[in-house]
Amino acid sequence: MRFSPAHHVKGLIRDTGKMMAKFEIWDKPPRHGGPSSYKPYLPQIILVVLGILLLGVGSTLFYRVEASDEGVVLRFGQHVRTVPPGLHFKLPWPVEQVHAVPVQQIQTLEFGFQTEQPGRVTRYAPQGTDDIAVSEMLTGDLNLAHVEWIVQYRVKNSLDFLFKIGGTELPSTQRTAYAGDSANPAVADTVRDVSEFVMRKLVGDTTVDAVLTVGRDRIASDAKRLTQEILDGFESGVEIVTVKLQSTSPPEEVADAFQSVNRARQNKERSVNLAEGERNSKIPAARGARDQAISEAEGYRERVTRQAQGEVNAFLSQLAEYEKAPEITRIRLYLQAMEEVLAAVPRKTIVDESVPSLLPMVNLESVPASARERNP
Repeated sequence: MRFSPAHHVKGLIRDTGKMMAKFEIWDKPPRHGGPSSYKPYLPQIILVVLGILLLGVGSTLFYRVEASDEGVVLRFGQHVRTVPPGLHFKLPWPVEQVHAVPVQQIQTLEFGFQTEQPGRVTRYAPQGTDDIAVSEMLTGDLNLAHVEWIVQYRVKNSLDFLFKIGGTELPSTQRTAYAGDSANPAVADTVRDVSEFVMRKLVGDTTVDAVLTVGRDRIASDAKRLTQEILDGFESGVEIVTVKLQSTSPPEEVADAFQSVNRARQNKERSVNLAEGERNSKIPAARGARDQAISEAEGYRERVTRQAQGEVNAFLSQLAEYEKAPEITRIRLYLQAMEEVLAAVPRKTIVDESVPSLLPMVNLESVPASARERNP
């Protein structure tokens, strides 16, 4: 068990008094009135007392800072240094004192409820009048909402945490032999008051529907930011780690009406989600068909345009050649046209103008093969 320096000094005085009383009883003068016999032991008593005092003072030269703490060293009440975890040396008490600050520990404050036993299945204490007074708030649309939340914070500046809030008095000396209690209760009270003020302000600017449903995350993030700004203005030396809304619900008197509204809202959202799903399934198909039709139309347009452009270029080329030699070009075009026409005719008879008369011609293709064999 550890004791404070004051406990050490009181113990030394008590032990010294007992020792001197023993010497006095052991060496008290005899009854017949002879000379006192305890005076020769006075130097030894003084040396023993001085040794005990030196031992007590020497025990305050070394101190240990826990792994999760940070030590703030004061010399006659003035800050001289801040030390990390481990074993350290200091001037004896009361010249220097060390105060441990839990910089790695996360502190948690609960609003509107109290955890009775944490664990896999957390057990909460029955809600009292103080919890109800904290959790019931007036919303922006003049409704009541039951809001429960937690605030987690840690120490970021040991010196500010110890002395900037709660006056200049040092914390009580109860934790270790070299230091006072690291927990400054004024800081926790300040964080609690500021968080409650900020939460009431945010809920008072929000409708009850937003507080109970979609506005929870926004309220929590805004509460963390505003609480940190106010605490920084106070130079509290703490950092807000988390602000989380545990539960938001309507008062019990109107809980059924709010549940009906929530069910109606859920039905609306479900219908909206189904409609959006149907829309999302049909719109992409329609867009794909549209894009395909546009692509086909653009391809047809490109093909027809290029084909027409080719025909125009071919006509312009023929026109240029025709202008150079009209007669020759006319004959060449006539021959090309006749070649295309005659190529489509299966049987042809060519008549020359120089022939005076025409003789009957036998169509050999219409004669049977047997007759051609008999009449070669």
